[in-house]
Amino acid sequence: MVGNKLEKTFLLITSTNFPSGGAGANYLNLFCKGLKFNGYNIKVLLLKGFAFGKFSTKHNRKNVTTDGITFRYLGKLARPHNPFYKIVDEFFVHIKLIGLMFSLLPKRKTTSLLVYNNEVHTNFVIYTMASLFGIKIISFVPEYYSKDTFKGSFFRRIKWYGFLFNFTYLNKLSYKLIVFSHFLKDQYLNLGYKESNIIVQPNLTDFDFWETKHPVIKYTLGYSGTPGVENGLLDLFAAMSILKKEGINTTLSVIGDRLFGNSLIPELMEVCKDFDIAENVVFKGLVELDEVKKYLSECEILTLTRPAIIQTLAGFPTKLGEYFASGKKVIVTNFGDIEKYFRNREELVIALSGDTEDIAKKIKWIIQNGNKAELLTQEGYKKARDLLEYKSSVNKIASLIS
Repeated sequence: MVGNKLEKTFLLITSTNFPSGGAGANYLNLFCKGLKFNGYNIKVLLLKGFAFGKFSTKHNRKNVTTDGITFRYLGKLARPHNPFYKIVDEFFVHIKLIGLMFSLLPKRKTTSLLVYNNEVHTNFVIYTMASLFGIKIISFVPEYYSKDTFKGSFFRRIKWYGFLFNFTYLNKLSYKLIVFSHFLKDQYLNLGYKESNIIVQPNLTDFDFWETKHPVIKYTLGYSGTPGVENGLLDLFAAMSILKKEGINTTLSVIGDRLFGNSLIPELMEVCKDFDIAENVVFKGLVELDEVKKYLSECEILTLTRPAIIQTLAGFPTKLGEYFASGKKVIVTNFGDIEKYFRNREELVIALSGDTEDIAKKIKWIIQNGNKAELLTQEGYKKARDLLEYKSSVNKIASLIS
């Protein structure tokens, strides 16, 4: 059995960071670790250089993770900021990518491509050449973007049409699709894609990594992730303000920021002043995974108060598995697939998306019913582990795609 697995090679091609540097990178690292753990060959090819806030990569062009997974960069090690250098870098990436696809021609029966990439210009090369050469592609579809996400300049609008072409046409050339939500599955069923070739897996979590023992609690609430509007932080701020007016003071630790570009934190600090909770909120900024774990351990209740918009309907939050794995009480809003997998006040507390009064009410319930909340946290941990634990989940996926 293992021998048959080792005759097969998966090559992951991605434009995200790897093996760390954001939610996408962490997911792919777990996916690759899961393949490796279950006896499969896996190699990773990076289409873009490293970009994660002010952190810089210490990688070489060719690397091996601590789990023995090889990865290499096609272009520069760090993502260029200068527009001219970006164009030059992408030109050479395309040349090397074409060469790579030709090199896979004699290996097409033993190699499958895993593609985690929304960028249409590189995907066009990958999908068209793979179709011509008879190479199987398994595509990850973690999200969907509405047109509003790319409002602004002409070039941003063009980028959205590129995303849409990739989502609607190129992904349909895949042998299998790994989608993160039933919303995404329904989209592809409507496009005529075969249901038996769609695998729904709502993210992955390393439960052993996130376990903490005897944490010191410093904050009532905690949030981890990119603190954008789509992640519901403004609703959480408003709920804290409501509770404060009721005489219930809560504190919040916000862990994360944009991966690159201008920080979101200065604007959010001004919003906190408007809600009269500036002294109640601490922003930790963009930190690496070990520090995220440490900061989450300091919080009593972990929050995910996303609004019900197309981005949240389409995706599944990486952080939810990490929250449960941390052994914390969890409050989420009823966006996307949450209620398909979890039951309110049986495994976690679910508030209404966009309803700040209800979010405040549910936080208050957890604070005032600590023992009950602790019991449902234990049930939530069991449910989340069955659903999201990476070794068993990846093994199930691998059996369907290999």
